Amino acid sequence: MTKKRTRYAICGLSTRGIYHFVLPLIGKAANGGNDFSDCAELVGILDLDSRRVEVFLEKVGVKIPFYQPQELGRMLKETKPDVLIAVGPDGTHADHAIAGLEAGCDVIVEKPMAINCDQVRALQAAEKRSGHRVLVAFNYRYVPTHLRLKRMIQEGKLGRIVNVEFTYNLDTWHGSSYFYRWNRGRDGLSGGLNIHKCCHHFDLINWFLGDAPAEVFAFGGLNYYGPNGALRPRDADGRPLSPAEEKRRCPVFQKHYADRLAPESNEINTGWDTFRLPMDAQYPPDKRRYIYDDSIVIEDTYNAVVRYARGATMSYSCNFCTPWEGYVLGINGTAGRVEISHRTDPDPTGKTSPVPDIGRIVFYPLFGGKEVIEVPPVAGGHGGADSRIQNDLVKGPSPESRELKLVAGSFDGAQAVAIGEAVARSIRTHQSVSITDLLAGRA
Repeated sequence: MTKKRTRYAICGLSTRGIYHFVLPLIGKAANGGNDFSDCAELVGILDLDSRRVEVFLEKVGVKIPFYQPQELGRMLKETKPDVLIAVGPDGTHADHAIAGLEAGCDVIVEKPMAINCDQVRALQAAEKRSGHRVLVAFNYRYVPTHLRLKRMIQEGKLGRIVNVEFTYNLDTWHGSSYFYRWNRGRDGLSGGLNIHKCCHHFDLINWFLGDAPAEVFAFGGLNYYGPNGALRPRDADGRPLSPAEEKRRCPVFQKHYADRLAPESNEINTGWDTFRLPMDAQYPPDKRRYIYDDSIVIEDTYNAVVRYARGATMSYSCNFCTPWEGYVLGINGTAGRVEISHRTDPDPTGKTSPVPDIGRIVFYPLFGGKEVIEVPPVAGGHGGADSRIQNDLVKGPSPESRELKLVAGSFDGAQAVAIGEAVARSIRTHQSVSITDLLAGRA
């Protein structure tokens, strides 16, 4: 007897959607990646770019029904998925997830779960009404170093955690990439990088602490990018240059793209998509798109302080234009301190030499000594995290995942979004923001 395969439909044929979800589901993942085709089938794809979907399906040699965004209801009715995956632009996640829940599906939402707490409340209400579940793909929890640190915390090695120091850097390639994509505005597609990117970091600390955030105060600004960005080249009188000349003189373009792309072109390929799929519907080729455009309104620099319900605090900074990428993390507890300094090289364009994802945790007991814990690298995306979270989301959590509470639900997704929205509100108002009030709609 043939085992029934779980039916999946996906909203958004994004690069993340393709490599993290679609290819494993159809058994086409490269380099020994997961193959779920024996237990899962992809029955529908929703995207605004029909040509992109057509080219992708041709290249992988499969046939899957395709639907336009306005046909979401029809896709759910005709394909009858068991699980809906929401992985389009951030602003679509909540609406797609709610439609899936109302159609009787379980839902997997790529982070962030939503772009504001209004959407969070609507999604959680739909989840409660439907009786189905929402899972959020917080893959950052699954990095081997983070698994080891979480276990140390659960074992009580640090005692009661008092405060966290977390600095995250994005390099000039990765950081700048957000500023010619849809993330550049707060126009319904994005809640800003304080939600899109920083929710990774907020969820990680929430998970380490096993606690809920209570209050946030933040500062932020747009320093490197946008029309007044510090890196923007200008003529001798301080006026903007022509688009092509601007790229010729732009240090970001010169470092990462000059040997592959013409300055006169409007193309900026991040290098993530090895299929080189068209994306003209979302990014029309005749519309300027670069990192100094007037339409850029989001911040590229953040500093925040978060107070947690049980009293711990976090000081957090994130910068989207630095010489190296990675983070410096310190956690202080009543029994000792841990430190991690992790550098990575996310640039797939071949312009820099790869740095292995080697994890090293340094533990300092409160009264002397030092313990260095080496965590060997694991093959696969995001330091081996992607393969593990895919297994948990598709096949169910492993015993270790249940022990470490790795699988994130809508509560976890809501807390991360709420910190991100609180950061933006605090920057705007110069006031602290209550997470409880924000989630309840009182802020």
